[in-house]
Amino acid sequence: MKGCTNLVVVIATFGISPLCLAAKVPGLPDTTKMNVLFINIEDCNAAALGCYGNPICKTPHLDRLCATGVRFDRAYVQAVACNPSRASFLTGLRPLTNRVTNNGQEMDAHFPDWVVTLPEILKNKGLYLAVVGKFFHRTEYAEKQLSVFDRIEMYVPPPGWKGPEPILKFPPVSRPPGWEPPPKDRQSREYREWRRKHSDRYGDSGLSREEEGDYRMAAVGAALLREFSQTGQQFFLAVAQSRPHTPLICPREYIQMYDPAKIPLPPAPPESLVNFPYPKRAVGGNPDIFTLKQPTPEQAREAIAAYYACLTFVDDNIGMLLQTLEETGLAKNTIVIFLGDHGFHLGDHGFWSKYSMLEATHRAPLVVRVPGAPANGKSCGEIVEFVDIVPTLGELLDLELSPNLEGVSFAPLLVDPDRPWKKAAFIVEDDADAFGQCVRTKKFSYMEFERGAIPAALYDLEKDPWETINVVDDPAYAEVRRQMAELLRAGWKAALPNDLLQEKEAGRAKSAPAGP
Repeated sequence: MKGCTNLVVVIATFGISPLCLAAKVPGLPDTTKMNVLFINIEDCNAAALGCYGNPICKTPHLDRLCATGVRFDRAYVQAVACNPSRASFLTGLRPLTNRVTNNGQEMDAHFPDWVVTLPEILKNKGLYLAVVGKFFHRTEYAEKQLSVFDRIEMYVPPPGWKGPEPILKFPPVSRPPGWEPPPKDRQSREYREWRRKHSDRYGDSGLSREEEGDYRMAAVGAALLREFSQTGQQFFLAVAQSRPHTPLICPREYIQMYDPAKIPLPPAPPESLVNFPYPKRAVGGNPDIFTLKQPTPEQAREAIAAYYACLTFVDDNIGMLLQTLEETGLAKNTIVIFLGDHGFHLGDHGFWSKYSMLEATHRAPLVVRVPGAPANGKSCGEIVEFVDIVPTLGELLDLELSPNLEGVSFAPLLVDPDRPWKKAAFIVEDDADAFGQCVRTKKFSYMEFERGAIPAALYDLEKDPWETINVVDDPAYAEVRRQMAELLRAGWKAALPNDLLQEKEAGRAKSAPAGP
């Protein structure tokens, strides 16, 4: 389609089935013919990014994206690990509905039959689909969903997939001394130990920037953008970055940018916590890094410095993609959305990695740029959820979506970022130590656990933003606890303003149901 407008979405995505939304959003240009570029980074603590106000971490390219798009300051995932979070924001369904609540659950085996993912929807719309790097949690989890992609680069394709050869070829990278291949049996104790040793590292990767997989994924993405600028095809391009997921390693040039001695120690130390819902982890080992015991203060500073270095490395790679948009002329008619698949603890509460319903895990970065949108250059303090991504793309691209989606399009916030919006976000946790649900508003976070150390937790986020004192049993908060518990039971519809709820119900009434 020569001359079509282009949409770049720096995010990660799945899809759904048949309700046709409005083709245009009042106040926005016509976006229905735009292309999509998806950039997704892993395990990103939003507060660690320079573009989110961190005074130490350097992210100049993302800074410029925020200056020309909308930065969402209260964007929350629906699950606190990679697989269930992606399964949610790529279907527009919440974890308890799509039945994927942890990393061990294969999507194909757990999704109800009527669930359709975003790439499947986009393919029905006629877009050319390309993916570079990780998109779904693992290929074997989503063979049917991956099979609709026209091009798969730097990612294991599903069985039987036939597509073009790689657009770029890179020289092989030498393995570091002592490297061992992973055991084939992922369920074995040997594999778990190999994985622990592989992830529990930080510092210099020993590779140049050009040898790193994240650089190469960005370079492939840039090459595809140049190709698309010549063909004029309407496309969806997903480009992944594996950092800042553990191991926290990157080229030495980035590690040397940060002096660990100048890094503050993590807030909310374990000794400050009262009636804490995760007491074991606060003083013991963690997933992915510092797996055997808590770090020393020096190690904590070094790991945080390495995390910042990984973010600056990723920022340079994203800069390559954004620069290619400028050079090819795609930027002036391309929407950009950037996100991380969930958050990451950097030593707060004695936590490292993810797996909690605390803010460091369930808050993630989200930036959206639609050329010509009135809100560009502004930040949005309203609550949005990642389950809203499919409905938002549905509205922007005029996709046919299921009436059963459990998110709402936040496209109106790209016009007016201050308009009243959701009053709460909802999160699910399912891991070895806990199963629970959380509802959070701007003022409070409330958690209930079916499995865990305590049955409930309540935090006053205005007085205690680092969630150190659980006031769930404080008589002064009895009414707040009652209200938050009622909101959790009432569910996501109860958090919508009346106009959004009415639009949602009107859409359902006009459409034949796509599932139970």
